Amino acid sequence: MKNGGVNRKTRSDKKIDVKPTMSINLKNQLYSFAYLCDEPVKDIAEKISVDAATSKVIMDDICKWFRRNYLYNNTVVVGNQERPRLKIKILGESEKVTIRFKQTDYDLLCELAHALDITPTSTAGLLIRVSLSNVEFMQQYAHDHLLHLSNERKQKIDVFLNKFWGLTK
Repeated sequence: MKNGGVNRKTRSDKKIDVKPTMSINLKNQLYSFAYLCDEPVKDIAEKISVDAATSKVIMDDICKWFRRNYLYNNTVVVGNQERPRLKIKILGESEKVTIRFKQTDYDLLCELAHALDITPTSTAGLLIRVSLSNVEFMQQYAHDHLLHLSNERKQKIDVFLNKFWGLTK
């Protein structure tokens, strides 16, 4: 014990740092999206990860990698221990992105990581990669979280996402 044997209290709203590694290209896409949304990258990455961890669209996309059962929104995704363990490979250069999760959100991330049989850090990176590339999820995310933005800013986000997905508008 430090400070003369006095235990210090932990903040009830303390956040937990998670630093997933991702390709520089994906990191740049995340930073660009955060800039267009006029929010810090930490906040955007946290919101995307948490929304993705309970999204049917994303769960349908990643359920093929579940080695254990996962419960979200009163839905059970059945895992299979016989599936090979997910190995995330990043081609080219990579960097870390710092995300700060509330304890309840970090616990949710840990449950998903357990079902996937990978670390919470890898799970956060996987959720961001899968989410940004999923048209339906990102359209729903924009509809739910970006209502406060001007129409001009929303149009810029649409153009950015369509370019990212390879769609033309």
